[in-house]
Amino acid sequence: MNGEDEAPETATTEEGDPLDPSAAAALFEQTRRRAQRQLDIRPPLAMLLGAVLVLVDYGGIWLSVRGQHPYTGPSPTALVVVYTIVFVGIAVIAVAFRRATSGIRGRSSRQRRAAGITFATIWVLNYVFAGALNVAGVSPAIAYGLYPAAGPLIIVGSAVAAYEAAQEHWGWSALALAVVALAALAAYAGPANVWGVIGLGFSLLLLARAASLIWHWPLPAWARTDGR
Repeated sequence: MNGEDEAPETATTEEGDPLDPSAAAALFEQTRRRAQRQLDIRPPLAMLLGAVLVLVDYGGIWLSVRGQHPYTGPSPTALVVVYTIVFVGIAVIAVAFRRATSGIRGRSSRQRRAAGITFATIWVLNYVFAGALNVAGVSPAIAYGLYPAAGPLIIVGSAVAAYEAAQEHWGWSALALAVVALAALAAYAGPANVWGVIGLGFSLLLLARAASLIWHWPLPAWARTDGR
């Protein structure tokens, strides 16, 4: 000790120069955003996969119901394909969620788990209600067409939009609202064509979101030119 007060330590760069406070704040924000993207369970690849699954799912049903007069609903074969795709999608999402949140505990983990269970329950109950429409003798055009095609997307999409907005995830909230608007407008295409319109439109929305994510996604270390 030399008897003098020691100066407080300041952040420095790799060359040993003091780091400007504004540069430090920018570096912190960049690191935070990169970490958030790495923990996000909805990377561009998931959006691309979702676009393909939605197009095959809704497109397959549209192919099975187009030209029906009167409308009677999807064929058993189409339904088998649809439910198979749904189960595959659920499995992929579950695996992605488990990998993205492995080792993460606490409030954030509990919130994600609760949100996933909530949205899955709402989605399933929509189809339970669709079954009640059939029991009540509602027209197949509604019970097997308009409602199962557009109803779940409108209801679940609205809940997702509100949840993402509360988290200030504006991009995801905008995507959910776009899906809600698409489903509501597609219903005017009729019980058969609603499947095709939603299938194509939803797929394009997911592709657009994937492109947006790819544009902002951090590059791997080998592809960076800034040395970071």
